[in-house]
Amino acid sequence: MDGTTERHDPALGVTFARLAGEPLWNRLLEEGRTRRHRAGDTLLRQGDTGTHVLALVAGVVKVIRVERDGRVRVLAFRGAGDVVGEAAVLEEGERRLASVTAIGDVTAVVVEERRFRAFVARHGLSPVLTRHALTRLRQSDRARGGCCSRERVAQALLALAEAAYGGRVGDGTHLSVTRAELAQYLGVSRNTVSAALREIGDRVVGAERGGVVVHDLNALRTVASVAEGPYTDA
Repeated sequence: MDGTTERHDPALGVTFARLAGEPLWNRLLEEGRTRRHRAGDTLLRQGDTGTHVLALVAGVVKVIRVERDGRVRVLAFRGAGDVVGEAAVLEEGERRLASVTAIGDVTAVVVEERRFRAFVARHGLSPVLTRHALTRLRQSDRARGGCCSRERVAQALLALAEAAYGGRVGDGTHLSVTRAELAQYLGVSRNTVSAALREIGDRVVGAERGGVVVHDLNALRTVASVAEGPYTDA
């Protein structure tokens, strides 16, 4: 089963598949069963016991945590070639610290807890998982660094759209990510993101309840391409 990709989407960071190598990634995919989800579906739920991990084959998810005071935080976006839910299965009986929701159509391989732990032990992947966690933290810090411009918002939307839909991305693409979630991810206010979207123009992108629609993909690429400081993972 071949599901990984050599893409390196700036909004998504370095994937587990890239760190572990394609041969091991493909072996991991053989450890489970394939499941498909639509935009808005919850794949993993905060507070549930960790019974399995998901290896993402296609599409993009958002990782969300509800804090004790009720605030909702977007921790990350993850795409093809990544695993989600692994923290809650490496120790038996652990509960999930965040929920995972699809922002577009998602294909994932479900790997049961014991099979995943055995796979990690058999292939000596603990250092890879540690490195992966550290790269996620660095990528999250970068996403929230600096000022928020229309170019940064355009870059984030473009990367998410292309990662979520691949070759099927086009005009009219819908992303189940709200202005508030983009703001949380970029470390700015919702009003700042709304202002950036207005600058980009409603003929290019439109915010609606529960998501963002890309009306003119080529125009969005043009806005993103003139960014003052592109995302990097160097």
